[in-house]
This record gives sequence, structure tokens and C-alpha cells, in this order.
Amino acid sequence: MTDKLTVSVLGTGIMGAAMARNLARAGHTVRVWNRTRSKAEPLAAEGAHIAETPAQAVQDADVVLTMLYDGPAALDTMREAAPALRPGTAWAQSTT
Repeated sequence: MTDKLTVSVLGTGIMGAAMARNLARAGHTVRVWNRTRSKAEPLAAEGAHIAETPAQAVQDADVVLTMLYDGPAALDTMREAAPALRPGTAWAQSTT
């Protein structure tokens, strides 16, 4: 693994957007996905790549960060993403 990571942020509400923004500013490749795409779109101006699906967001990611509404939302989203995860990808679950 290099110092530059590919990080997927699933859930770009107030906290997820801030996390994605800081990761992009730190020089990492950031992919974002949100159920409501319009919440993710402003992050493109920060250098984030907007994904259409959770699976698209996590493809080739080093780290997946979920910042979703609750546990069931995180599990549902990761079930959609799971087929695209590569071995060794870390999942950081930050849902409150």
C-alpha cells in the first residue's frame, strides 16, 4: 500500500461529506456515493469522483468508509457493495 489511498465514502451527509472533503484535500483518491446523488455532487468540486452505485464506489478501493443513517442502512449498502470489494480492503464503519 502506498501513502496515497483510494478511499470510498458511502454516505455524504454532513459528516460523510466533511470526511470525503478532508481525504481529497490530503491527496487521496476519493470516490463517493450517496442514496441522494445531489448530496454527493458538490464533492466533485473538491476532486471526489461520484459513483452511481455502492459497488462502483468501492471497486479497487483500499478503504471503504461508511457514514450512513444507521446499522441497517450500512449493512444494506455494504451488501450492494460486497461483490466489488477486493481482498484486503478495509471497512471503517462510522455510522452513529
